[in-house]
Amino acid sequence: MRGKKFFGLVGVLILMLLFAFSTVSLAQNTQFIVKKLTVTFPDPLFKSVGTKTFSVQYIKLYEDKESKGYILKAWLFQSVNVQETKNTFKIRAVSADGKKEYVEELKAERDKLYLRLPLVLVIMPSNYTLYVDNQIVEQSKQTSGGDVNVPIFGDKSEAGMVLLVKTQSGYRAISEGETISKDDVVLLQIIAGTFPTGGYRIELDEPDIVYPVGNNPGKITLTGTFYKPGPGDMVTQAFTTPTKTIELGKFPAGQYELVVNVKNLGEFRTIFNVK
Repeated sequence: MRGKKFFGLVGVLILMLLFAFSTVSLAQNTQFIVKKLTVTFPDPLFKSVGTKTFSVQYIKLYEDKESKGYILKAWLFQSVNVQETKNTFKIRAVSADGKKEYVEELKAERDKLYLRLPLVLVIMPSNYTLYVDNQIVEQSKQTSGGDVNVPIFGDKSEAGMVLLVKTQSGYRAISEGETISKDDVVLLQIIAGTFPTGGYRIELDEPDIVYPVGNNPGKITLTGTFYKPGPGDMVTQAFTTPTKTIELGKFPAGQYELVVNVKNLGEFRTIFNVK
């Protein structure tokens, strides 16, 4: 009971903070607000993104048509033996087209082997993407999508993977290591090969995306399953080429490794660059 009561009080406190600062935002017609907080919240309330040496922890407070709010903190591993060059963290809100950006720079606090960003409240436009330095905290919903009906681009005779980008006339395949624009919408197509009957299908899970930070490349990981017809299943008596195409969205600048592991079909890998 004490635990439930404690988390209930935390929820009330979050709502009070949200109301107070969102009211200020509306009153001042401010697009971007970053405020330091002196309260503390238990770690289980936070989600985490980043790498082994740089991590951002955040609580998403709300999102509506006009704005959204977060509570966040961050840490960077930096040995005291290394000459300290970083002394600030940049809180950034970037528009979907990348043409507009709000930035607030906060002083980093040294804590033994770590540089820490103290707890802050962030209120920003709902269609912007939040960053701490170059780490995306949460991708804007407008840049992602789901299943897409796209012609088959790969070799139909065998299992394979193709990366695509949208063009004015449709879609085009990109080769391994190719550099694309951060304005390009990226799609993934998995092809199972060609079979003498129907009844085959590919299902993919949601992608796990780690964005590039500094010199560390990003990584996109997907898993899925290739389903085959069972004995007695009614299937189309014609040659079919099972495919699955999903929209991954737009990506910030950096190098990305894409790894897709489809059960009963195989593992596929490629690399692409974004500038």
